[in-house]
Amino acid sequence: MDVAFESLTQWLSQHQEWILIAIAAMAFLESLAVVGIVVPGVALLFAAGTAAGSAEVEVIWVLLAAFCGAVAGDGISFLLGYRYHEVIRRVPPFKSHPEWIEKGEVFFRKYGLMGIVIGRFVGPIRPIMPLVAGLMQMKPTSFFGINMLSAIAWAPFYLMPGYLIGASLESENALSGRHMGFLIGMIFSGWLLAQALWWCHDHIRQRRNKLQLALITGCSCLALFIMVSQLMQLDQLVELNHRFSLWALSLRHHWLDGFFIGLTELGYRNAMTLWGALVAIAILAQRNLYGATLWVGTILLGQTLLFGLKDWFAWPRPALVAMPPESYAFPSGHTTMNLVFFGALAILCLPGISGKRQKAILSGLCILVATVAASRLYLTVHWPTDILGGLLLGGLILATLYCIVLKRPFRTIRPLPVILATLTAWGVSLALWVIPRFQALSDSYLPVSLI
Repeated sequence: MDVAFESLTQWLSQHQEWILIAIAAMAFLESLAVVGIVVPGVALLFAAGTAAGSAEVEVIWVLLAAFCGAVAGDGISFLLGYRYHEVIRRVPPFKSHPEWIEKGEVFFRKYGLMGIVIGRFVGPIRPIMPLVAGLMQMKPTSFFGINMLSAIAWAPFYLMPGYLIGASLESENALSGRHMGFLIGMIFSGWLLAQALWWCHDHIRQRRNKLQLALITGCSCLALFIMVSQLMQLDQLVELNHRFSLWALSLRHHWLDGFFIGLTELGYRNAMTLWGALVAIAILAQRNLYGATLWVGTILLGQTLLFGLKDWFAWPRPALVAMPPESYAFPSGHTTMNLVFFGALAILCLPGISGKRQKAILSGLCILVATVAASRLYLTVHWPTDILGGLLLGGLILATLYCIVLKRPFRTIRPLPVILATLTAWGVSLALWVIPRFQALSDSYLPVSLI
């Protein structure tokens, strides 16, 4: 089997014009009812992703091919179940394996719409879930909406590991130990933050003690923020900032450029405004005015503090890329607002999720925050002290929000509408403001030494 996958990778590398078609076809088959159980789709996609990375195919087209194939496969499976729900249980192989559908039905009844999202990442039931949704007469508009949104996350989850390995195998574009150290440090720092937050949540149970900890955390963040804002002006720290930025500039890599540019662009005003508005609507749709007020108020507090503090300190950015952002550097707005957004979502939505999944979700959110912060360092549009200042300012804002909800609790917010709003905002932002302008954006982040 390993020989077959290796042969497939070599064949695709020699016939690069077929790589995108192969990825779309493999994603289609892996998503198709029954066929996805038999076909080793995950391994095939890994092999195709490796070939794409080795051939330096643009990552956006790789992900788009996988997205289209998966949506088509799931769509056909759903329509088969929706149209032939009365007879499909009596035809092979479901007649001899009724447990396939039964497991999917139990999963669907337990998780509802969220089951479509979760099912994408659970191997044994993945090819069955769209068929089961059709059998249970789920509304087509609801299915296709959640299916397309979840495919946005599915495509990079299955393709990027192989793509990254393929890119690293090319001698001219190999990812060095410095690249891997940067990426591992980025992920580990987010994971470590999540572990610390979870330990506090799990070991400090009384509301009064939680309130005291939130107050101490907020005061500590404020004191450290003031200290950093003063220390960053010392010649020694200025020199360290500059040396780190030059080191970060040396990390530039074709694949990493595309990933970090796309990610960092989702943190600018248009995309963040859309995200904030859709989440507010999702909370208001649950008739939770207080929850929506907390959400919007936290965002406005963060933006107000950022505007004022950036102009107050007027700290210049690194002049290492072709077109650095026009605003001042300290504190990092991307770091602050992504921490505020993800942190506020955690505070407002995690109570509506079962305890077994809370820790994993918190870890994912913290890793996302760390990744956004790392993108600003990688693209050399911020100094390390800007990132630290952004984290401390975001921590202060979240500590304030947590104090408020401890003093005046809110009604539990259902997380699924908020997740859908978030995925919709990201998808629309990519379609409107990132993909059409990607080449111009890439040029703006070019190191000045290459111009």
